[in-house]
Amino acid sequence: MKIELEEFKRLRRGLKYISDLSGFNYPRGMLFTILTQKKVDQVKQDYGKVCTRLEELSNFWSTHKKIPAWVRLTPMMRVRLLLKALEYTKREIRDSLNDPERIDDADLRRLIWRSVFTDYIYSPIAVKHQFARGRLGELIIEKWLDSRDITYKTEKDLRKESIKTPDFYFSDPIQINGFEINWIESKALFGDPRTHWIYWKKQFSKYLDLFGQGFVVYWFGRIKELDKNVKVWEEEFFRDKLMQNLLDMKIYTLGIKGKSRQEIMKTLRKFSISSVFEVGDVDTGLEKEMDVDVVHLDFESPYSKEFIQAVGRVIDAYSKGRVILLGQSRDWRKCKRRNLSLTLRNMGFKVFHLR
Repeated sequence: MKIELEEFKRLRRGLKYISDLSGFNYPRGMLFTILTQKKVDQVKQDYGKVCTRLEELSNFWSTHKKIPAWVRLTPMMRVRLLLKALEYTKREIRDSLNDPERIDDADLRRLIWRSVFTDYIYSPIAVKHQFARGRLGELIIEKWLDSRDITYKTEKDLRKESIKTPDFYFSDPIQINGFEINWIESKALFGDPRTHWIYWKKQFSKYLDLFGQGFVVYWFGRIKELDKNVKVWEEEFFRDKLMQNLLDMKIYTLGIKGKSRQEIMKTLRKFSISSVFEVGDVDTGLEKEMDVDVVHLDFESPYSKEFIQAVGRVIDAYSKGRVILLGQSRDWRKCKRRNLSLTLRNMGFKVFHLR
């Protein structure tokens, strides 16, 4: 999807919070990506300024048990710098963010948990989401190449041979729509001028020098006026149903109490579900009758390492296809689906509660 530069600027100005994703007539995945790239730019601008005031930050926390308003960063980055100000080591910071229950200070522990559940860019859950989006884009290209029996090397294969490695490299150049190319780079990003320029300097120009002509795919759209030093291919070219997964960011949930197995199976087929998560005391046995991955999830409390891992497993499955969470209660707010649903929504997903 291509839009004018002025339209991109309008969207970027209007997107401030996750709740704003419903306010524009564009795919959710595209809007979410523009929002996250905007927030990352803001963090890059403000991070260094906060680092010069760590002692002030530490003193404010000791007195008020909260982070001062002048720390204008995302929740997780605010916490990370607070821990640094409190003289935690890098390893202690990493371990604390991955498992907040190891923190003795109750106020600090609550703050970290809140950051884990709400930061859609830098929390451990958000990082999982970013990886899943990137993997989904690569999977679409892999399927397209495999269906045409095109031989390729992946970034992993190439790391032994070169420092700068595109996602897909062709030892023998291939023809696509009249263009001969040697590589493809998959970007789970929106191609705005700044992002494109950064990756031109870091990657694209190096690929052209090392491997010859190739092209880039921006899965979440781009502006029309991008620099033409490297070919940018339209994401619609690949026409895979997984693309819709990237763009609409939908995850489904369903309460199965009172439903027959046939009714549940009908729902899974209707929404092309590939991964089923049985939450809590659910055991459908669907894996015996359908070609779907069935995973059982359970956790004592959302404030646990097990819960973070459970959300991560759901997001991992999203990188392969449609996902549904099954619980007993028809009311999603009265079972463990609630915790999963709210956290996924905070990460930018559109969670649909089916009846």
